[in-house]
Amino acid sequence: MKVISVERARQELYSIDANPEKSWIIIGHSGGYVRIWDYVTQRWRGSIEICRGPVNCIKFIARKQWFVAGSSDGIHVQEEAIKKKKIQRFRARVSSVTSLAVHPTKPYVVSSSYGGLIKLWDWDKGWECITTFEGEHSDVVCQLAFNPNDTNSFASVSNDRTIKVWGLDSPKSHYTLSGHSDNVKCLDFFTRDDGQYLITGSVDNTAKIWDLQKKTCILTLEVFRSPVIYVFSHPNLPVLITGTRNGIIYLWSSTDFR
Repeated sequence: MKVISVERARQELYSIDANPEKSWIIIGHSGGYVRIWDYVTQRWRGSIEICRGPVNCIKFIARKQWFVAGSSDGIHVQEEAIKKKKIQRFRARVSSVTSLAVHPTKPYVVSSSYGGLIKLWDWDKGWECITTFEGEHSDVVCQLAFNPNDTNSFASVSNDRTIKVWGLDSPKSHYTLSGHSDNVKCLDFFTRDDGQYLITGSVDNTAKIWDLQKKTCILTLEVFRSPVIYVFSHPNLPVLITGTRNGIIYLWSSTDFR
């Protein structure tokens, strides 16, 4: 294990992402700064202030050598070599951007906001908003994720306690999953026995496993003593990771959920 200190920034860490092609980790801070750390050379590659408030979410767009960040004043697109030019900045909406997801093959980024609004942006069209998904979530959308096995679909979770699955072909959701008794904060897709599943974490101190073929919850993990604020499916191993607000990380088998 390697511990990376961010003490020099004197700012709370708000968001983080890993570059899939390089040994880089990007960090967004509470004061609007973005920093990139190279975990092989053990050096900071640079720092830049992109906004005045917290960097709520941040993602690499590796194939373009960009990163995209969301804040209270909009969406910021910047070259990875952060001393170079900013590509674009635009307002996604009046309310703060809460989550971003990058399409794995198409020139798309999907964003969400405190107002429950979700938008799809096309960078090949000058970051034009090509679809608006609205009127379904009644509270903050906390996280978005594209389905790696069906990249024409994505999912969202919200403080309205629901999970929604969407398609790129319609501004209306395909279906809604309900079952959590408090705010739903995080999600990730995974496969099991050739089936497609979703794991979600909630302030109700549970994580739920959803069968997307049956559109139902098949298991509730109830061992937690604190809100589940992070879930992750390992891309190469049958492992699910959950993290809780009190700082405990749990590892689970995605085969038998033990």
